[in-house]
Amino acid sequence: MTDTIASTITKPIEVKLIENGDKIDWNIWFLSVAVLSLIAAVLIPYAQRKYQESKSKYGFHLYIKKKIGVVWNLLTYDKLEYKQPISAETMDDLQLTFDKLINQFEKDYQKNKDTIHPLFAFGVLFNLRNLLFTVKRVQYALKDVDIKDLDEKTLAFGDKLSKKEHNKLTAVFMLIEHYFSITTFHDKFDSLLSIKREIKNSQWVGLRVDNTVLKNQDMIMNDLKYLRENEVNINEILNINKLLIQELKSYFDFDKLEKRKKNDS
Repeated sequence: MTDTIASTITKPIEVKLIENGDKIDWNIWFLSVAVLSLIAAVLIPYAQRKYQESKSKYGFHLYIKKKIGVVWNLLTYDKLEYKQPISAETMDDLQLTFDKLINQFEKDYQKNKDTIHPLFAFGVLFNLRNLLFTVKRVQYALKDVDIKDLDEKTLAFGDKLSKKEHNKLTAVFMLIEHYFSITTFHDKFDSLLSIKREIKNSQWVGLRVDNTVLKNQDMIMNDLKYLRENEVNINEILNINKLLIQELKSYFDFDKLEKRKKNDS
């Protein structure tokens, strides 16, 4: 018994050492930290710069929209009266935005320009008059737009605007510059008798329709004949407006705004 205990005591205890089980490679860890710090040092200033550029461009975008806001609303958001004959005796009163009014007028004009029905002819005449009245309102609004000031602001933001944005703005500014002269030159319709312009203080403020106009068929049909003789002028006025609407919608991302409104509603 004594010998057994003695032999047990004298026998060394074996201990297995795990040298590498929990060992940390500090070199790799420090290298990772250094790489992440370097990336952060590059990305953070880049992100800050991009944020400032985005904020600056957004402010410039709002500035442009404010300067031509009245025109923008007239051409894209305001609802305008449109008369659409649905029979030889009745007429439907629609409320359309200007872009839709132009498209509807083009269709109805081609359909009814040779009509013999006074009510259909009256619809064409009224809608053209109302279209031209809106054009006049756009002219008045554009007179308050300082293109030179807009150009200077654009140059000041030149380093923050992409080539695509510059091209969009250039197209808008060119159309604004020429809009007044083109629409004024091609408006040959002051002589229409069935629906007259209401003028106050040398400005066109509305339309004046005689209550007996539908009984005076000769007057209506003569006015419609005059429109047919001057279709080129009508088309030029429609085209410059379609171009301006197109360029403004493109610059202000109109489709995205409309999609966002639908999603929010």
